[in-house]
Amino acid sequence: MPCYSVYLESHPDGRTMAHVPMLPGCMCRKTNRDATLACLPDAIRGHHDWLRRHGKPTPADEPVEYVIAGESAGYGPFDPRNAAALFPPDLAPVTPDEMERCFRLMAHGRADLLALVADPSPGSELALSAVKGQVLPDDILDWQPDPTAWPLRRVLRHIGNAEEWYVSRLVPADTLPPEWKHDEEMPLFDFLAMERRTAIERLRQLTEAERAQVFYPEGWTDHPDEPWTAAKVLRRFLEHELEHTGQVREILAAWRARLLAWLAVERAGLLAQLTGLDEQILSEAPVVADWTAKDLLGHVAAWDEFFSGCMTLALAGREAEIGDVDVDSRNAALHAKRRDWPLAAALDAFSSARAEVLDVLARASDEALHRSLWLPWKSVGNRGSLRRMAQWRAWHDAEHAGQLAAWRSVQGATHRAGSKRVLQAALDSGRAALLSLADLIPPEERAAQPIVGAWTLKDVLGHLADWEWLSLDTARQMAAGKLPAVDYPADVDSWNQAHVAARHDQPWAVIWADLMAARQALTAFLAEASEAALNRPASSRWGPVDTAYNWVYACLDHDLEHVADLKAFMDLK
Repeated sequence: MPCYSVYLESHPDGRTMAHVPMLPGCMCRKTNRDATLACLPDAIRGHHDWLRRHGKPTPADEPVEYVIAGESAGYGPFDPRNAAALFPPDLAPVTPDEMERCFRLMAHGRADLLALVADPSPGSELALSAVKGQVLPDDILDWQPDPTAWPLRRVLRHIGNAEEWYVSRLVPADTLPPEWKHDEEMPLFDFLAMERRTAIERLRQLTEAERAQVFYPEGWTDHPDEPWTAAKVLRRFLEHELEHTGQVREILAAWRARLLAWLAVERAGLLAQLTGLDEQILSEAPVVADWTAKDLLGHVAAWDEFFSGCMTLALAGREAEIGDVDVDSRNAALHAKRRDWPLAAALDAFSSARAEVLDVLARASDEALHRSLWLPWKSVGNRGSLRRMAQWRAWHDAEHAGQLAAWRSVQGATHRAGSKRVLQAALDSGRAALLSLADLIPPEERAAQPIVGAWTLKDVLGHLADWEWLSLDTARQMAAGKLPAVDYPADVDSWNQAHVAARHDQPWAVIWADLMAARQALTAFLAEASEAALNRPASSRWGPVDTAYNWVYACLDHDLEHVADLKAFMDLK
């Protein structure tokens, strides 16, 4: 493997960017010099992987060797309008063959970008370029991971505008492509295709002298003393789009995490509606027509099984094998087939079918998740995607949760007694929803960003652990037929504040470990306790009739309370 010459540029605040001109487009940036150099070998190996995916020869996968060939301070395209450094390799004249090689690499970079976000509409320049993919809907193109982040639409416009700007560093303004004068009025993907085509056309017109010249453009810049060359422009073309393609992937990964959290939240909401009811009611009392709660579990499981199968075929490129389905006929057949199932079988299928859906989603790349599929489904239209199928699963859970909520109010259900197996499933799903939402908060904000009043995520999780230990101790005593020894707090608010204050200086790892330990202990208790012991009425310090079941349910209810807080904080809908 060759030894790579690496050039660094650093911002006054310490941020550092490393460039590898021997691998056009290869760069990495971090918050300081040491972190940048630490990530550099992976960046080089990743660039080799990228080249291999596009059929380019690369060195053997051996330890990466590099030398720092130069450093520039005070430069760096770290923020909009920053000046970018000129390195010695940028001073070399560019030949037409070198330009064409760079254009081919640019085409690979653009294909990767469009595979994530774009699908040609008939007659558009993007369609004529034969690039295929999926047009993301407006709600994803305009979605922001946080209020300060750029949405995808802005990132894509920025990529196009930057390329126009790079070309303008080398040629007079009156020789720029006329199409650029009103390009902001163009549809997004037509704009991207047009600007790339016209930028390359204009670069190909550079004379031999211009391909070797150093320019100091005075227009459209805050840095009239910033030097530019054709080599620097081509380097930045590649670096810029590849870096922002990485940003697009980060945004889509954040959107995927919210999708998974939404699935977990709706699943928890459905199972919570089944708590506080015994197995006879769940298996015999009609909810909708002659369908019981147990029947609905089997029904939801069957549709999860169906969609996990469809998604698996699509992921394998076999969507043509997905057949049409008559929803009403299929529902009737499934109901007839599964109505004699016991509750335990319905719950097992309900859980395992969802695990299959999540497994397919975990194996799907972002390109596969959003890729447009043609489906022979008259009832929902012929266009779909794995993303859409996953969304349908969340909507399906929410639909039946609403039916169950109305039904349970008629049953007069409380949470003092009920099915142990349902309680365990609901407890697991409530915690999964909580942790899925917690994962959406960046690590650096978990102990700093208030999410419930003045409480941070760290405060909330410590608070949950404190109450879970208290609830577990109480449930243990009541299941053993004893009067709980622990006094319920007379002033809950004061108790909460005192315990949050006591945990204030504890590190995240300590609170996380305690939260996990409390849930592990609660799950072990629930597994060992008999249903009779859980549901046996007993006197307690907090009322004439209480049960251990009620105290275990309180842990689920508490999780769901803070699930609602996190949903509101993140505006998850």
